[in-house]
Amino acid sequence: MPINYLNLQPQLNDYCDQARLAYQNRDQKVELALSLLHRCADEIAAGTYQANPALESPHPMSRCARPDSERVDEKYTVGKTVPYALLASDGSQIISSHHDALPISLINIAGIYYQPQSGIAPEINVISEFVRDEKNIIDLKMIPEDEVNMIRDVAEADVIANWDPDTKLPVLAIGDGPLELFHEPRSSASNQQLFQKYLDTIQKTHQSGKILGGYIDKPRADLVVRMLEMLYKTELEQDLTGVTDADIFFQILEPDTRSAIFQLNSPSSVYYTGSLALHFFYLNVGRVDKPWIVRVEITKWTADQSDSVQLLHQALIDQCRLMGSQPYPYLLHRAHEEAVVHMDEKEKLTARLSFLLQQSGVEVGDRSYKLSAKELGKRTRMK
Repeated sequence: MPINYLNLQPQLNDYCDQARLAYQNRDQKVELALSLLHRCADEIAAGTYQANPALESPHPMSRCARPDSERVDEKYTVGKTVPYALLASDGSQIISSHHDALPISLINIAGIYYQPQSGIAPEINVISEFVRDEKNIIDLKMIPEDEVNMIRDVAEADVIANWDPDTKLPVLAIGDGPLELFHEPRSSASNQQLFQKYLDTIQKTHQSGKILGGYIDKPRADLVVRMLEMLYKTELEQDLTGVTDADIFFQILEPDTRSAIFQLNSPSSVYYTGSLALHFFYLNVGRVDKPWIVRVEITKWTADQSDSVQLLHQALIDQCRLMGSQPYPYLLHRAHEEAVVHMDEKEKLTARLSFLLQQSGVEVGDRSYKLSAKELGKRTRMK
């Protein structure tokens, strides 16, 4: 049945009322945050800046930005254009369910290599793999979604690290989403091994000379805002709740410009150390009439090399322009198109496996009647 809008109507009004309350004084809060960012920049320049120990704490409540070497309220433009090559990766997955006839856990990873203005079509590599256990045996158990997602994330990074394109141009490697994995190592040995493999893979990417960046579209983070609250909390007469970093940088960044580079402080910082220490900047990939702020995560290895940051900045702007009025890196879009697994493909795979198993004498069970009933409801309706 469709949504009962008659039942929802008073709730829709409540939703709008709550949204208005949430946005009350929001403009004033954004202006306050912006003034504090300018103050922070001036104090650093004058040598009077005093860091708050909370900015160094791994406590979850201390997840925030930290100033790096650039002026925190400045905008930075793209410099001289130089040739480069691009790598991008993205992935999708099939999650096993006890309602299915067969337990299937699978990752599908797409990597794309492209040299702009070369006249050569992008090179595409798609890897489809069943999830395996620590003994490298296909796992027929019900694997939790979070674990499959982590396996997929590690595989996406692995495609980039192990792709060795035949070029003398600098190679930029772009992934969809943050470099910081939110599947931090759990207590199980397998998760810890996966996470360590991810860190080793990032290190290998750097050692191969690639410039690595994680692209976050429509970021909702308040890392810089939290930094400002921690620095000036004793003087704030109102909190900055509801203000995001994007709100601030909408005011600062013109199209094609980036923010200063910030260090990232979070509970996971204890794992990303040395050259892997996480940094980020914000980037306006939009137009004058419609700005669009994104966040780009990089490591210290890249942040310390101004030429690498410049190339990454340039490449992301170039790629986003290819997508017109809805800017997003074209190569990441292509990688997603190649990697996505649709429901009908899962059904075809299940049917093929069922046929092969029956041929080999293995009995295949039925999917749950609950799932069958749901599928029936999509196809027929009683009149």
